[in-house]
Amino acid sequence: MKKYQLSLLLTSIAAGSSAQTYLDIDFEDSTTIANYVVVDTVADPNNSWHIGHPNKPVFNSAASGANVIATDLVHPYPANDTSSFIVIHIAWDGWALSYPKVDIGGNYYVDSDSLSDYGFIDFSADHGATWYRADSSEGFCTWGAVEELPTFTGSSGGWRPFYYCLQVPFPVPMGDTVLYRFTFISDSIQTNKDGLMFDDLHFEDWAEGIQEAGGQNLISVDPNPVTDELIIHSTKNANDEKIRIFEPTGRIVLEDPHFKGGAIDVRHLYAGLYLLQYEDEKGRRWESKIVKE
Repeated sequence: MKKYQLSLLLTSIAAGSSAQTYLDIDFEDSTTIANYVVVDTVADPNNSWHIGHPNKPVFNSAASGANVIATDLVHPYPANDTSSFIVIHIAWDGWALSYPKVDIGGNYYVDSDSLSDYGFIDFSADHGATWYRADSSEGFCTWGAVEELPTFTGSSGGWRPFYYCLQVPFPVPMGDTVLYRFTFISDSIQTNKDGLMFDDLHFEDWAEGIQEAGGQNLISVDPNPVTDELIIHSTKNANDEKIRIFEPTGRIVLEDPHFKGGAIDVRHLYAGLYLLQYEDEKGRRWESKIVKE
């Protein structure tokens, strides 16, 4: 599955090392969009963000493929409007204060009234209770070596890259949900411009490994990606060990507190990305990403 680019590194590795996971969204795959992108048209029936092929005077092509997410695909963005969309991201390796590096980026194209109409990105690691601006001057973000800083207002004159390196101010448990909110605000003057659009969004976590007393060699799994049955190979005889599988929202979709080893039937799971968690009777834990086809 092209849209799920996985770093198949174990998170149960020696302390002092690091693990990386990342997710790319290019707005071409309906399953990826359904799992990770939320455009709330219930609470906000006039939400101006739409996914599809842009057909405007300025916005007429994607950065890659055919589709984007944009402030309307046909008409100018509305006046006196605030609209947002949210990307749901799973911190598969967690966020640790000892290794606080989270990268987000992608491509943007802006055509708006300078300063008066503008966009910005927030993130939340407590399920939307608290939001932090990605370009905050309060220490939550530092810039890496990039060609240019993003300016989500005025005219970019074409597709431009953007990048943020977030310095995480708090720990996030492994497998917890992180939200990214993309917002565009317009004033009361209609300028008949195209607005803001994004493509090829990229979310990347780096986390320091956790000492697991040799847990990195407890089991291996195959096949991955999996269609019907996931085979778990244990390095010793399984005896009332725990297996859990989490979906992207963090909900447990499969649990066996008395696992005896062998195969797990995953045919009932929808296609997509999951987190497999294994724990032995000594409390040693092993996690890995799996893809269900």
